[in-house]
Amino acid sequence: MRALASKATVRKARAKAELEFRSEEVDANWRDWTKRLDELSQFDLSKLERHVPPHWRAGVRYAHALIAAYGAAALIEMELPNKFEAFLRECAGMVAARTYAAKLQPYDALPLAKIDYAVANFHQLVRTAVADESARLGLEAWRQYNQRLDEETGEPAALTSIADAKSPAHGTAPSDPELLARDREARLQSFLTANNTPIAAVSDAALVHKPDMQRWRHGELSEDSVMSQRIESVLAGKTPLKIDAEKRAPAA
Repeated sequence: MRALASKATVRKARAKAELEFRSEEVDANWRDWTKRLDELSQFDLSKLERHVPPHWRAGVRYAHALIAAYGAAALIEMELPNKFEAFLRECAGMVAARTYAAKLQPYDALPLAKIDYAVANFHQLVRTAVADESARLGLEAWRQYNQRLDEETGEPAALTSIADAKSPAHGTAPSDPELLARDREARLQSFLTANNTPIAAVSDAALVHKPDMQRWRHGELSEDSVMSQRIESVLAGKTPLKIDAEKRAPAA
């Protein structure tokens, strides 16, 4: 997680989450919930779900934003889907624990014997909140993994009839790998210059790994590849870049 924390998308998500949480914190009087929270016997989750304190709700939203950002960043870096899913589970636990300790525990003012119950139940609330996002990211990780295996074994990802076949969205491209690589590199560099952005921003927006981005640049990914289509969608302006606020010099 430490390596991913420096990613622009993660830093942006954290900054936005901090702003939203702190704004709500300033406007609210969360200390009024101390007594009612302590009355929840052993923090029974079935009771807690019906009476979630407002600061816990804000904490869940904060944790959700961070976990989603870490997950999207890790999806690009991790090629093995089972490793990625293990990371998501670990990430949810760490973010939930840190969020509770730093942002919620001061308002709960609980006796030491009950803090573990609070952390465990807050973690469960966070896991429930991010379940859909985790499932979506996990599906995407397995989809990308299957796509790479299809390309390694020479098996098509999906059978497409001639009648349903469509030409690439960016127009006619050379079929020879060397010519294809030149065409792609020229369009890529033109896009980077026009948007004053690095190649990493394109791969981030397209949700492709760095090695796959290089394979696309070298003409090794076919036009029918899902990853090629994602990259082309970014270059065509159909998929927006994730980095808007930070403009960096394009990388060669």
